[in-house]
Order: sequence, then structure tokens, then C-alpha cells
Amino acid sequence: MLSPCSLLCRLATLLCVWALCQAQLDTKLPPGTPIIQLRLAGDKHKHYEGRVEVNYNGEWGTVCDDDFSIHAANVVCRELGYVEAVSWSPSSKYGKGEGRIWLDNVHCSGLERTLAQCESNGFGVSDCKHSEDVGVVCSQRRIPGFKFISTLTDNVEQPLVRLRGGANIGEGRVEVLKNGEWGTVCDDSWNLKAATVVCRELGFGSAKEALAGGKLGQGMGPVHMNEVKCSGFEKSLTECYFNRDALGCSHEEDAAVRCNVPAMGFQNRLRLSGGRNPFEGRVEVLAEKNGSLVWGTVCSDSWGTIEATVVCRQLGLGFANNAFQETWYWPGDVSADDVVMSGVRCSGTEMTLAQCLHHGKHLDCPRGGGRFAAGVSCSETAPDLVLNAQVVEHTTYLEDRPMYILQCANEEHCLSSSAAAATSSSYRRLLRFSSQIHNNGLTDFRPRAAHHSWIWHECHRHYHSMEVFTHYDLLSLNGTKVAEGHKASFCLEDTQCEEGIEKRYECANFGQQGITVGCWDTYRHDIDCQWIDVTDVVPGDYIFQVVINPNFEVAESDYTNNVMKCRCRYDGHRIWMYNCYIGERPELTGYNIIECDGHSSCSKPFCLWMTTFRRGLNSQKINA
Repeated sequence: MLSPCSLLCRLATLLCVWALCQAQLDTKLPPGTPIIQLRLAGDKHKHYEGRVEVNYNGEWGTVCDDDFSIHAANVVCRELGYVEAVSWSPSSKYGKGEGRIWLDNVHCSGLERTLAQCESNGFGVSDCKHSEDVGVVCSQRRIPGFKFISTLTDNVEQPLVRLRGGANIGEGRVEVLKNGEWGTVCDDSWNLKAATVVCRELGFGSAKEALAGGKLGQGMGPVHMNEVKCSGFEKSLTECYFNRDALGCSHEEDAAVRCNVPAMGFQNRLRLSGGRNPFEGRVEVLAEKNGSLVWGTVCSDSWGTIEATVVCRQLGLGFANNAFQETWYWPGDVSADDVVMSGVRCSGTEMTLAQCLHHGKHLDCPRGGGRFAAGVSCSETAPDLVLNAQVVEHTTYLEDRPMYILQCANEEHCLSSSAAAATSSSYRRLLRFSSQIHNNGLTDFRPRAAHHSWIWHECHRHYHSMEVFTHYDLLSLNGTKVAEGHKASFCLEDTQCEEGIEKRYECANFGQQGITVGCWDTYRHDIDCQWIDVTDVVPGDYIFQVVINPNFEVAESDYTNNVMKCRCRYDGHRIWMYNCYIGERPELTGYNIIECDGHSSCSKPFCLWMTTFRRGLNSQKINA
């Protein structure tokens, strides 16, 4: 017969289980509670133990062991359907995780229904490393009637595909999006069948070439796919067999494609005239004038690298090398001297110059055409600068620096406007960081200005080869600028290179400046102006932004990866930098399936071509 004590213990256990069942039935959470999902991963031996991983905003990450407790472990285990936690383990007992560390300094009472309700620094705010990933061991007893409810959509881990670094439409390095991060494809086993799957997935025709060995530039970040094998009939590259283990693959082995693209006749409405070779000359456009089609020039007011890029792409000549606002040295056809296009402003994504904003029939060009007409020079290759976001995230700190040793920086406008009234004994608070800028393109990055025209700065006693090489900005969450800085390229050089590549550019003895392909230039955190002056910034959450080559002074194969953004939290004493990413947010990129001119659905790039092609058939006029 059971003792009264045993009966009470069993009754207490049954009541606990009943309470857990009721909690499972009541699935509603308070408004504003973040939606997360948990799993146990890593080097585990049983299904009820492992590294705690959290899926938040469609991305898996880990939890830091700082302040973690058995109460937090109980919340984790119950959320996964176990009655309770047996123990928890710090210091990555179940192996180091990957990706972001979503939670740090987690404090739970043990009564929360989800880990998202526990107090913490906030999602993504952490100073931990993956060597501090926490793990738990749950009781083998399951909550009776527990039903797993997935909060994730089916396509969380479904990669998207894009092309980057290509000189022409329908070509580029293959990149796939997985778990919120863009990565490349290793060229092991890469062939025409796999390339054809990529081309068709993006709305092009079959593949013309399958390129290996980083022929169209090297990417950044992880290598997501290796040893890809396709039959050629798959709808997506992700349906092909591939090896997730990219061990031994480097970005020197990035795969690329060239797709077959329908001939749209874009080249028939534009030409280069007077150049020494087919890749340069004065830009001439076929336009309607007095009821007939005539060739004419483009006004050079506001003409720049972005506009030149569109011209080179339309003609199939690759990338823009230079944009010219005077072309007297390229005597074209005298009958084509008149301006037929003015006020041209391009975003860089257009396929034809006619798609850019311009004045239409209302021409306005005070200088006229002829010797002042717009010109370009094109190149089949170009540099491609990419900032290493991880270096920025890991080297950020605050420094209070006395004004009396910031005079040179103040002369070069590296401090906020309030510094003009500051006394020499006052201090400026500086957000400092290092930046490491890689050239992943196929051509060396060189300053646009020749050596003889570089600007000498007496205070720091060095030359500026580019007056503004990078912009540093601190933005509010709605995008308003609250603090800014800039970095002139007083020294563009090869700080370090990949194995087997020799340094070409050194600033010593006022040498030539540039960044060799496969090398990177590092601006250390302790260099003058390598900061943002945040003296006047109030505590809060911000966006930290770095833009390389912001004025497009030098042509590149890809400008979309010139921007880096991070989330930033400042409490008045310390600063956290987290969630750094290059280019656009993953959810805003990729090619979505859309309605194509009222017809069946197709990919966005192909729809743009079809729309343009139909307009060309219906009208010979250049649209205003």
C-alpha cells in the first residue's frame, strides 16, 4: 500500500502534467511577442539533448550561455514538448553553431510559455562567440497530447538564385540565398546542364557557357553548394543533387554562367562614333526628328559613370571604363552633332538608355552637342569592391578623444559641425572601427584622377587620390541621418593579398595607389577620420551604414555590394554592432514571379525584356 507521502507526490506530478497540457492547448501569446521556433542541434547523442537553436525572422541562430539557468532550460524543453529540463551545458558542449547569436543574457522565471517571453538583450544583440553556445538536456518524458505547431513558412530555407558580376545581360557569377545569406556555388562538377537550369530559373533561354574558376569575379561569404549535378530538366538549381559540404572550395572556384538571351535589337538604336576602337567614342542615338529617324548626340550635363554603364551594356561592350563630358578629340559624323537627348539620369539597372529618365522632346542643353557631347569608353572587365562586414562588426568601439589632438581631422571635415565651437580641452566621442575592402573583380581598382592631379593635405602631409572614397553614416531606424563621416583615399594600397598574388600598390614614397584583384586594403580603427563623431547622438537604436565609392567615381562591375548596413544600439556608454549585411536585404532581392504584361507568369528580368521588345515593335519613338 502506498504511503500518504507517495500519494501526494504522484498527485502533484499529475497536476503538473495537467497544467502543461492546458498550457499547450492555450496557444495564444500576448500581443507583440516575437514569433520563434526552437530546435536541438549539434553533436548530440539523443533526441532530447543538444545545442539550443532559435529561428527568428526566417534565420536559425544560437543562444549565448551568459546568465542562462535551469529556469531558461525548463522553458526551452517545455516549448519543445518535454516535461522539464534535466540540466544545461555552457561553452558549446554540443559543438559551435553557425550564423547569428540571437539571444544573450537570457533571464527566465521558468513560467514563460516561450523563450521569446524571457528577458534578454534583444534579438541579435550579443557580444558572445559561438564557443559560448548553450545546450540543454531535457527529460525523456513528453507532455501528453503535445502537438508541434510550426511557426515557419515552407520556404524559409528555399534558396533563391541571382547572377552577379557579369558584363552583359544574362551572365554572371551564380549566387544562392540560403537562411538569409547569399553564397556562391563551387565549380566542382559544374557543367552546361547545371548552367541551363540556372538560366531557365531566371527566365532566360538555355545556357551558352558554364564558367568555372571565378571567371566572372569572386564572391564573398559562404559557399552554399558543391558538386552540383543536374539532369537539365529541373525547375530550380535546388532540385539538383549537390553536396552541402564545401570543404576545400574557395571563391577562386566560384561557378558562373552565360545564358542565351533573345535578340531585342537594342544595339540598333545606339552607336559609338569617332573612337580609336569599337569600345570608345561619342554616344549617338537614333531619334525621331521632323517625322524621320536621325542620329544625334546626348547632352553631357550630369553625364556620369552610371549612364555610361547603361550605354556599354546596351551595346554588349561590357562595363563602363570612363564617362566623358567632352568629346572634341573624337570627331564624329558632323550630321549627327545636334543634341537629341538631354537630362539623362540612370539608376544603372536599365537595359537601354531610352529607359533612363530624360527630358524627352523638351531638350535643354546650354552647351550643345558637338565637342561637348557625351562619350564613353567600355571594358570587358572591371573591379568590384566589397567591404568585409565581419571586420567592421568585430572592431567597433567608442573612444573619447580630446579636441586638441583632432585639429587635422577637423580641418579635413571629419568631425560633426558642433566641433567648430568646441574648446581645445573638450572631448569628442568617436565611433571607431576598422574596414577591410576587397577587390573581387577582374581588373585593378585605380583612382580616376591621375597622380599629378592628386590633392596634397599639408596638415596630415599626404595626398588624396579620391576626395571621398567612403561615406560613414549613422541613421535613425526610419533612415534619417543623425551623424556622418567620410574617408578620403589618402592611401589606396594592397595591405594583404591572397596566396600567390603579388602586391602592386604601396603608398610609401608617394607611390601609385590602387587595389589589385585578389587583394584588400585595410583602414585600421586607429587612423584619423576612421570614425563617426557621435558626440551629439542620444542613446537609442540606429542603423550604421558604410558606402564605398559613393560618387561612382570609378566604374565597377557591381555597385549593389558597395553598401554595408548594421543594426546598432547605443546606451550612452557602450555600443553594440550586430546583424551586419552587404547590399540589399535578402527579402528585397531575387527575382520574383510576376504577371508578364497581362500574360502568364514569368521572371522579372524576362518580363522587362518582353515589355521593352513589344514597345519597340509598336513604336519607333524614344519614350520621354
